[in-house]
Amino acid sequence: MKKSSHSANKSHAKNFTRTITIVCVLCIAPFTMKSQGYDIQDVGTISGSLQSDIQTYTKDSLIGAPEVPERVLSNTFVNLRFVRGKFTAGLRYESYQNPLLGIDPRYGTSGAGTGIGIPFRFATYTDDIFEITAGNFYEQFGSGMVLRTYEERNLGFDNSIDGLRMKFTPTAGMKVTALLGKQRAFFDVSAGIMRGGDVSIDLTELAGGILPNDMRGSIGISAVSRFQEDKNPFLNLPQNVMAWSARAGLGYSDFMMDLEYAYKINDPGAANLLSYNTGNALYVNMSYATNGFGLNVSGKRIDNMDFRSDRTATGFVQQVNYLPALTKQHTWRLITLYPYATQPTGEFGLQGDMTFTIPKGGFLGSDETTVSINASMIHALDTTHTDQYHYDAKFMWSNRIYYRDINAEVIRKFGRNFKVTASYINLQYDQDIIERRASPDETKYGVVTANFAVLELWFSTARGQALRTEFQYMAVSHQPGAVLALQNGDWAMILAEYSISPSWFFTLFDEYNYGNASEELQVHYPNATVAFTTGALRLQGGYGRVRGGILCVGGICRPVPASNGFTLNTTYTF
Repeated sequence: MKKSSHSANKSHAKNFTRTITIVCVLCIAPFTMKSQGYDIQDVGTISGSLQSDIQTYTKDSLIGAPEVPERVLSNTFVNLRFVRGKFTAGLRYESYQNPLLGIDPRYGTSGAGTGIGIPFRFATYTDDIFEITAGNFYEQFGSGMVLRTYEERNLGFDNSIDGLRMKFTPTAGMKVTALLGKQRAFFDVSAGIMRGGDVSIDLTELAGGILPNDMRGSIGISAVSRFQEDKNPFLNLPQNVMAWSARAGLGYSDFMMDLEYAYKINDPGAANLLSYNTGNALYVNMSYATNGFGLNVSGKRIDNMDFRSDRTATGFVQQVNYLPALTKQHTWRLITLYPYATQPTGEFGLQGDMTFTIPKGGFLGSDETTVSINASMIHALDTTHTDQYHYDAKFMWSNRIYYRDINAEVIRKFGRNFKVTASYINLQYDQDIIERRASPDETKYGVVTANFAVLELWFSTARGQALRTEFQYMAVSHQPGAVLALQNGDWAMILAEYSISPSWFFTLFDEYNYGNASEELQVHYPNATVAFTTGALRLQGGYGRVRGGILCVGGICRPVPASNGFTLNTTYTF
C-alpha cells in the first residue's frame, strides 16, 4: 500500500508540474503575440471566477457549537478558462485553510497535506464530430444511475474523473462517449480505475427524424466498470465490477415518459456491509403538461446500488453514480431540518406532483393564482437475510416507512405590488435510517412527525425596492421512548428581507426552538446578513447562530454542525 501511495503522489507531482507549464504558456502567449503585433482578441479568451467562503467560530455549548482552535476557517476556489477556436483549457485552484465545519477535513490533509492545490485541470479539443478531453472532467450517462460526476461545493462534494474522455457524433441524433481514468479523492485519486462508455440516440433527429409528427423519442445504453485490486486476506472480492443501464424516453403531444433500468454485479464494500448481492435499480417518470396544468408521477426501486471508485469508501465520497431522491426539495428553512437522503442499499419510492394555474379573470378575481400539490413516500424493501453476506429481496416494499411527505402551496398575486405564498407540509422522517443513527434492525431516535406551515408576503415598496417577510411554524412530535437529538420539538421563525435593486440586500431572521424537551435548550438562533452586488462582484457578510442538522442537495446529504460567528462570502466572475 505504501508503494502504491508513493507512486500515486509521484504521478500527481508530475501532473502538477505539467499543469503549471501549460498555465504559464497560456498566460505568456497573449503578451508574446501582442509583442508581435497581434491584438489579444486574436489570441483567445481568458475567463474565470472566484469564490471565497470565510467563517469565524465561537464555542456555544447551548446549541452544540464546538471549540475551533483556528477560530477562522475558509474555502476558496479560483477557476481559469482559456478558449481559442476549437481548443479549451482550464484549471481550478482550491484552498482549504482549514475546511469549514461540515466539509470533510481530508480536503485539508490529503495530498501534500497543505489543503492547497490544483486538483482540477483539463484541455479539450472539439470539432464537428469529435471531442477529446485530457485531464479532469464531469460526465453523466442517462439519469446518472451508473455514472454521474459533478461538483456541489455547499456539500464539499466533487467526484470528477482525472483521465481521458472522447465523444463521437457519427451522425445527427447519435452520440458515443468513452472514458478512462481515476476519480478524485480530495487532493489524491481513488484506488480504483474507472472505465465507461455510453451510446445515446435521439430518434427525433436520427436520419432526419424517424418518428411521426408530434412524437419524440430517445434510447440509450451505458456501461461503467471499476478495477481495484483485491487485498482482502479473508474474502474473495471481485476486482472488476461492472454496472450497466438501458433507458428509453417517449413523448407525444403533451405527454412524456422516461424509463431506465440499471444493474450492477456483486460489489462487497464498506458502504453495503460486504453484501455479495447484485444490485439493480428501476426508475420511471411520466408527465403531462398543458397550458396552466402540469402532472408528474414517478417511481423508483433501488436495491444495493451503492457504487464507488474505492470499495473501502463510506459517506458520500468517491461515489460513481447518482440515485435521484424522488422527493420534493424543500427550501423553507425550518423544514430543511428533516430532508431526505437517498438510501442506495435499498428503497422503494413513489411521488406525485400536480400544478395548476387559476388564470386572471377567473372566479378568484383579476389576478393569477398558482396551486401546487405534492406527495411522496419512501419505503424500505422487503428483505430477509439468508446469511452474513446475502439476502433475499422481494420486488415490492415492506411496511417500514423511511419518509413520507404531503404538501401543498398556493401563490397568489394581487396586482404588481403584492404577492402571497402559503404552504403546508406534513412529513414522517425515520431519523435512525436517514441520518444513520442506528442500524436498520434497531430503534433509537425513531420516527419524527412534523407539521409545517409558512406564510410569505412580498411587497413592492418603491421602484426597484421590495420587502419580503416569512412567518414559519413547525410542530414536531417524536416516537414514544425515543432518544431526542439536541434540536427537537416545536419551532417558530420570522424573517424580513429588504432589497434595493440591483445592489443591496438586507436580511434578518430568528429561529426559536421553543418546544425543545430541555428548557435550557429552548433558545433563539438569530441571524443577520448584508449583501452587495455590483456587476460581476457579490459580497455578503453576516453574523448569527446556525443550528446543526443535515444539508441535502438532490438526495446527497452531509451533516452541518451548529456554529456561532461571522461569515463573509465573496464571488466574482471575469
